[in-house]
Amino acid sequence: KTETMEFGILSLIPAVVTILAALLTRRVALSLFLGVIAGAFVVAEYKLAGFFGHSFEYLKIAFTDFERLKIVLFVVLIGGLLEIIAGSGAYHKFADALKNKLNTPRKSRVATWGISMCLFFDDYANVLISGAAMRRINMKNNVTPAQLAYIVDVVAIMASIMVVSTWASFEGSVMAEAGKEVGVKGTITEFFIQSLPYHFYTFLAIIMAFMVAYTGKWFGYKADNKTYQLNHSSEVQSSKSKLYHLLAPILTLLGFAIVALFVSGSYMLIQANKPITLINILGTAPSVDILILATLLAIGVGIALVRKDHILSFSNIFRRFGKGTKSMVGVSLVIILAKGLSEVSGDLGTGVFITDSISDYITLEVLPMLIFIVSMLITVATGFSWSSMAIVMPIAFQMVIAQEAPDMIPVISAAVISGAVSGEHIIPFSEKAVMSAAACKIEPLYHIKTMIFQTLVVFIAASGSYLLIGITGSWALSFLAPLAILLFIHFAFGKANKASKIEE
Repeated sequence: KTETMEFGILSLIPAVVTILAALLTRRVALSLFLGVIAGAFVVAEYKLAGFFGHSFEYLKIAFTDFERLKIVLFVVLIGGLLEIIAGSGAYHKFADALKNKLNTPRKSRVATWGISMCLFFDDYANVLISGAAMRRINMKNNVTPAQLAYIVDVVAIMASIMVVSTWASFEGSVMAEAGKEVGVKGTITEFFIQSLPYHFYTFLAIIMAFMVAYTGKWFGYKADNKTYQLNHSSEVQSSKSKLYHLLAPILTLLGFAIVALFVSGSYMLIQANKPITLINILGTAPSVDILILATLLAIGVGIALVRKDHILSFSNIFRRFGKGTKSMVGVSLVIILAKGLSEVSGDLGTGVFITDSISDYITLEVLPMLIFIVSMLITVATGFSWSSMAIVMPIAFQMVIAQEAPDMIPVISAAVISGAVSGEHIIPFSEKAVMSAAACKIEPLYHIKTMIFQTLVVFIAASGSYLLIGITGSWALSFLAPLAILLFIHFAFGKANKASKIEE
């Protein structure tokens, strides 16, 4: 590995190039590639021979990372499954079944928020399923795809605060490892539970998403529904389609995934003689492998049903499955290349440079707010919130212990995680942003552009929360005061986003 910190401000080049390229080209995968190449040029100290070697090495790491490739397989399979469902006409049937109950824009937006809240166990599955399932009913009620994507993207961060989720063990293990380095003992579960009340950005963002869903108001960029007209040709209507053509595959996926996570996790813990807790179960279970198996099973159910009811021939099934997988190629490239960006940023010491740049300005009172901001910036730089948590958490714990304030560890832990999560709502090359955009049939850059003002207002409010908790130590004041200001801004300055009537 390259020694970090010697590159100083140059360590920001990969992130800057990626962001500028995304804005200029609107092609997220290409932008990530350019960011990786730019970083390799800096690592090689501008020497051509070294540049080619480092570029190849980072791209090789990105395209051979087995865990990333498994995530890509899951996403590609989901794309195929959703396209088979679209071919059955089940989205129309689902929308027709709900249209009498969800007969207004408000009802369909709030229902989308509620369904997303129920899919809290995994953020990827959340955005792909809730976005695709609720797209048609939102279209019928003239809700813009930008608002739909905003709601499902934001609510998916529920995974970061739920004990029953694929995130809990990772977050807890990062905290426990950072605690061990500074002599603070605790189990994964203890660290995770103690941090929960202080995830201010997550709570405020989910509440703001509900307010947007309920009122239809937001501020900033005006969204439209033209993408609906351009991207729904694959959804068909069929007199033979039934509601179970949608519900059976999705419920199969969710049911198998949840049961398999608990069974496999418990079995592996018993074999290792480790305590059986919810966090340990989900942390031990091979979650991505299980999601892949669950999706394959759901595809099998979906195919069996459309064949049983004579809706699609085998040739049509294969054609649609191929079309669905092809639609996820762009998402897959972003997931893969984001690994390369994270690697080159790590070698350049981007996270350490950003963190050290603010160390001279730290007092205990402002520490939670600064850690929150730094964690966001590192997610923006690396494109992945988990890498930000891994980089910032040990440094944040060291800063707390240096200030002789171990009682602040739960607050700091939450500041790291909330900051990392918020960064994914600011960049168009985060995996979740790309998946949300794909599920709602819009471009990632358009998705971020339409939600950026909502995100920034919530981010500023959450920064205020972390400043208040550092100064006063009062949770109630730190949460309720920014929330009140946030609600005032929403009602005072938010405008209803009225799109033109959608052509059916």
